[in-house]
Amino acid sequence: MNDTILSGKRVLITGGAGGVGREVAARMVAAGARVLIAGRDEAELHRVAEAIGEAGGPGSIASVTVDLSSGAGVAQMFGRVDTWLQGLDMLVACAGVGSGPLMEMAEPDWRYVIESNLISYVASTQGAIERMRAGGIKDGLIILVGSISVHIKAVGESVYNASKGGVASFAETLRKELMPESIRVTLIEPGAIGSAMQPFSEEERAVHMDAYRLLPPGEVAEAILFAATRGPGVDVVTLRIEPLVQKIY
Repeated sequence: MNDTILSGKRVLITGGAGGVGREVAARMVAAGARVLIAGRDEAELHRVAEAIGEAGGPGSIASVTVDLSSGAGVAQMFGRVDTWLQGLDMLVACAGVGSGPLMEMAEPDWRYVIESNLISYVASTQGAIERMRAGGIKDGLIILVGSISVHIKAVGESVYNASKGGVASFAETLRKELMPESIRVTLIEPGAIGSAMQPFSEEERAVHMDAYRLLPPGEVAEAILFAATRGPGVDVVTLRIEPLVQKIY
């Protein structure tokens, strides 16, 4: 993996306090990038940024507390991008929430899932592209974390799949639209991840990861880093990664 390609890059990571987000942030800071992590949990964001910053040094990482399901939250995030990062080379969108079956959810709840998992991706991507264009960036990279669920279509995941299916179609189409500008778009489709989104305690998640039923977040981060460290002429279009024993029902 060519880590040197990340040196000096300005990176925005949504869902930066989650299992995958924090693992990506740590790896990118270690490779010399400047990273801004965004998320809803202010205390956890500060904890993650402080821990990673101890290794990366002053000015290597910062955080912004926002709810990306709203336009105001997206605007606040990019305000921080403009003042702290002062430009953008890469977006890694991995914010998201889980859901239940449609008929077990009230309308505000399923709307929140769509707004968090799909609308926030579209809005974050638009803001990232605007800044790449303004900065004359010709090797920009958009990495969107979707889900293997759109292929499995498991019972009980109708709303979640609607949001992640939208991300997949968005990524695949946007890639073609941005090709003339040399801004690449990568879709990462992980299977079940051993993160807080799972209905298990931390101890139970560890057991499932040891049994290869859940992916360690660090393995998903490595897949993202693979895409992020290819040369400018190499386009990782879709990367699917799943645990050996992936639930399919």
